[in-house]
Amino acid sequence: MSELFLEMTNINKFYTMGEEQAHILKNVCLKVREGEYLSILGPSGSGKSTLMNIIGCLDTATNGSYLLHGHEIEDQSEAELARIRSKEIGFVFQNSQLLPRLTALKNVELPLIYAGIRPKERRERAREMLVRVGLEDRMEHRPNQLSGGQQQRVAVARALVGNPSILLADEPTGALDQKTGHQIMELFQELSDEGKTIIMITHDMHIAAFAKRIVHIIDGVLTEGGAAADA
Repeated sequence: MSELFLEMTNINKFYTMGEEQAHILKNVCLKVREGEYLSILGPSGSGKSTLMNIIGCLDTATNGSYLLHGHEIEDQSEAELARIRSKEIGFVFQNSQLLPRLTALKNVELPLIYAGIRPKERRERAREMLVRVGLEDRMEHRPNQLSGGQQQRVAVARALVGNPSILLADEPTGALDQKTGHQIMELFQELSDEGKTIIMITHDMHIAAFAKRIVHIIDGVLTEGGAAADA
């Protein structure tokens, strides 16, 4: 059996709203193993985006334990959390969030610039990733010259270029039509088959079913959904 990648135990998240506290996540427990492809399925307002932010070290829990590769996240400094986000986690969001003035190649290079990779190496790695996602003929195109699906493929390439331990996707097909969304899901399936750990946040049961395992979140409570059916 593969090693445990992350483990959450009794994670709670409160937000202060005026004189009241909103209890967003309620004693969430979650285990994800290396190489697993997991969907977190829930409706709007269920707490799934808050959970994603905590998994991605963009936010911290109010209380509870979150172990990532055996390290307690609560004990990490801001600088260490930034390093974890940079080195360990590749983010894909609903809107590709590409910089409009940069080419696809330059957009994919960005994480490597921040990581201090030399220009020649980062160009080579960015090119390899764009070839990997089927955009070898679109490298010099800017986002407004690409379709929505192509933009999202650039976003996936950017998320993968630093060779992160996990791909964390928040509604990755939410801004796409059904056919294009399925193409992105096929790409995720290929990455999963290659052993990449993937956690996908979605409200769409059909999209969630592409994963190998589904958990459900409703009103901040996470429950196991078992293995996904064939999509």
